[in-house]
Amino acid sequence: MSARAGGAQGSGSAPKAAAGARPGGLNGPGAFGEEPTVAGMGLRCHGLTVVYDEGGRAIPALADVGFSVAPGASVALLGATGAGKSTLLQALRGLIEPEAGAVELDGLAATDEGFADRRRQIGLVFQRPELQLFAGSAREDVAFGPRRLGWPADDVAAAVEAALELVGLPPAEFGERHPYALSGGEQRRLALAGVLAMRPRLLLLDEPFVSLDPAARRTLATVLRRLVEGGTTLLLATHDVDAAWGLCDERLVLDEGRLAAAGPWAFGDGGEQALAGHGLEPPFLVELWRRLGRPAGAAPRTYAAAAEALR
Repeated sequence: MSARAGGAQGSGSAPKAAAGARPGGLNGPGAFGEEPTVAGMGLRCHGLTVVYDEGGRAIPALADVGFSVAPGASVALLGATGAGKSTLLQALRGLIEPEAGAVELDGLAATDEGFADRRRQIGLVFQRPELQLFAGSAREDVAFGPRRLGWPADDVAAAVEAALELVGLPPAEFGERHPYALSGGEQRRLALAGVLAMRPRLLLLDEPFVSLDPAARRTLATVLRRLVEGGTTLLLATHDVDAAWGLCDERLVLDEGRLAAAGPWAFGDGGEQALAGHGLEPPFLVELWRRLGRPAGAAPRTYAAAAEALR
């Protein structure tokens, strides 16, 4: 399995593309191409502990969390509200300094040469997209990251156009619109475009489906599925088990800051208990398959696949 509790991540080899460091990490110079491809990043953390000070009291947010994710894997980070999902994502990105433990990227420790470059190749999209939107137009907002990386103007422009197209916000229609004039779903996709323009090899998403209508959810799921198919490593924090089931091959379960389960879904082999014991329900399609008398472990990932199987 690629996501393991406390497992050792054996990827120490150099990546095929330095996504985020220079343009061209996704199918050619400054362009995503028809089928975006990227060398996903390997991740390992061990003993990760984060404590918040709340009114003079030490409140543990993460406690001795350890797991590994293989390059190109798609992993759901599940847990109820307050389980520590957002804290973990921010610690992985380096926005929170842990009290204990360490993070390794592509087998590199924080003290190794190249670690800082790897961390810059991590993209994080917050749960509230408005926190990441600040420019006067969608185009300028997406261009901010590539410019900070020092890319040439032509490469920045190409990356902006490609990222907006990829998330379903055509530049001709949305490029000059103010971010706050967009709908909630469009803002979420714009925030994602701003991250994708920098060619991340590891994408961290914090509750991306919250408050989206069904059409926006489908659009976002399609974008994420395409990125995973292109090789990007995905860590999706959510309490929406159905969305996670449709996108991710494996899962990590957090409960009050502790890692309760890791690895493949394994329904039919105790996987249900790994969710039910921590305030989570099995995916609808898994439960449907069980009620139809079919093996839960063979449940389809999408409604289209379910419809085809039931014909």
